[in-house]
Amino acid sequence: MRELVVRGGSAKPLWAGHPWVHAASVEEIGENPEGDVAIVRDGSGRTIGWGLVSDGSAIRARLLETGEPTGDVDSILEARIGAACALRRRLFPRPEHTNAYRLVHAEGDGLPGLIVDRLGDVLVAQFATGPMHRRRERLAARLLAETGAASLIARPGGYEQEEGIPSDERAFQQGAEPPERVRVMEAGMTFEVEPRLGQKTGHYADQRESRVRVAELCEGRTVLDLFAGTGGFSVQALRHGATSALAVETSNRACATARRTAELNDVQLEVQEADVRQALRDLKQAGTTYDVVVCDPPNFYPRRGGGGQAEKAYRDLNVQSLTRVAPGGLYATFVCSARMRPGAWHDLVRSAARECRRRLRILRELAAGPDHPVVAAAGEGRYLTGVLAVAD
Repeated sequence: MRELVVRGGSAKPLWAGHPWVHAASVEEIGENPEGDVAIVRDGSGRTIGWGLVSDGSAIRARLLETGEPTGDVDSILEARIGAACALRRRLFPRPEHTNAYRLVHAEGDGLPGLIVDRLGDVLVAQFATGPMHRRRERLAARLLAETGAASLIARPGGYEQEEGIPSDERAFQQGAEPPERVRVMEAGMTFEVEPRLGQKTGHYADQRESRVRVAELCEGRTVLDLFAGTGGFSVQALRHGATSALAVETSNRACATARRTAELNDVQLEVQEADVRQALRDLKQAGTTYDVVVCDPPNFYPRRGGGGQAEKAYRDLNVQSLTRVAPGGLYATFVCSARMRPGAWHDLVRSAARECRRRLRILRELAAGPDHPVVAAAGEGRYLTGVLAVAD
């Protein structure tokens, strides 16, 4: 087994339970390393743990366990898939109510580099690291056996090149040929999703609980859904008694899906295919406000480098969005990036409210649901942060 030594103070977060060993902090013992499993030690030679190695990645290794190895790595991974699936069966015991959710959440389920969403009878996976990619056939077979799903397909995670995954090996599926569209249930709402073509894994299961929390307060109110995607927030609001909803989205495909979502749920949704910022300027010029405004933008941060421009963009967007909230109305706003910590997001939203002279009263913090578990020592796992507030 390979051995990695962590230099200086870089071992401290690992001893505290963080699973990531950064490339800049390690050196390898010995020459011509083979395999992708390594023991990780500190500078004094003490064993911190062991895990899976990605030679070309900025995260050189991801720990599976602390201490010395306790068993065969493949058997451990398969057992953790079983545990992850068992947890979801407890979380979602009624598939007729919810059968779209995060089945495996990487480090949160002890399976670093593996993301799997369940969309009804189809599993959509991201084998996002070299070690998980090399084990994809065995892992896929276990996932299908545990869930009883008919199909599993792999989608790109965005880091294939640095993980050394050849381009001709990135397409992968196991089981039956999946349909182009899959009808699924989320908290009683019907979606029709595209496992191969939709964004990420085809559906943003991480907003399920927030969609319900907002919708529960929408009876008798008008709703503006910005960056609406497939219409989850606005359709759920209409199902809960909203009097009207406008979904603004720039993607033609997402707009078509939002209209289909409204049709499947027998509600009347207005969908506007437009740039959100321009739509906000038009609404401001017309003097139009809404009782409930939801702002759920994509990640503005660049993959590498500073985030100053992203933070300015988020702040400006929140200023524009808050001006469209009627006095005493509700405002739900989100950031989808681990680089924005919850406290910093609250500060940014408060700053935006001061600029447009609105007083916010926060009702609750919003985040991904329990199917997205987070390692307590690794706050990066909490990548979705939101607040629901009254805007006076």
